[in-house]
Amino acid sequence: MSDQRPLSERLSKLPPGRHLVPSDFVAQGQRERILAATADLVAERGYQKTTIELIAKTARVALVTFYEHFPSKEECFLAAFDENVAAAREVFAKLLDPEDSWQDQISSGLEIFLEMVMKEKARAKLCIVESQAAGTASLARYQAMLESVAPKLREGRDFNPRASRLPDGLEVAIAGGIVWLVHQRLVADDTDGLLALLPEMLQVTLTPFVGEAEAGRAADAAQARVAA
Repeated sequence: MSDQRPLSERLSKLPPGRHLVPSDFVAQGQRERILAATADLVAERGYQKTTIELIAKTARVALVTFYEHFPSKEECFLAAFDENVAAAREVFAKLLDPEDSWQDQISSGLEIFLEMVMKEKARAKLCIVESQAAGTASLARYQAMLESVAPKLREGRDFNPRASRLPDGLEVAIAGGIVWLVHQRLVADDTDGLLALLPEMLQVTLTPFVGEAEAGRAADAAQARVAA
């Protein structure tokens, strides 16, 4: 059974001497605060106006501590981007049911995406907006993020008897268009009603694979679900 005594009482029973939190635990906490501060500041001020000094101050760490974790602002930004994209992938993996039909997975995936943007606006802005203004390495990360969605979208070609006529880059273009709709809302700081975009997104995403009529039915179902 775990010790239920108050922390102050447990500490008072320790033998004399220094009792430090393990250094790796401290370092992990510092890194997490730096990345969280980076996301919040970049979302508020933009990448260019976010300085290392400001990140360190907001994260409550010394400048030397920042440099112990990251050699530059760019590397810090890229780490924040990677961490947030990885976290989003975990959410998709947990919530999407691989037993659902392809159309249902696309519909659920888009809804999850919009919900995450509304819940984690600062992190979404870092990945979707500021990543395109933070240098070539960041832009490459953004492009890779779009390309990572393509395999799931490409499964829709199985439903189109003329799939061979579809352009090779169609899926990445669709992903880019979907993200651009969200990009505009993030720039305008207007994300509260983001779920209202779901029917339009579904129509755009599904039409090349299942046809306009079937995509329209899926969009109508999404509209009813969002309005409920």
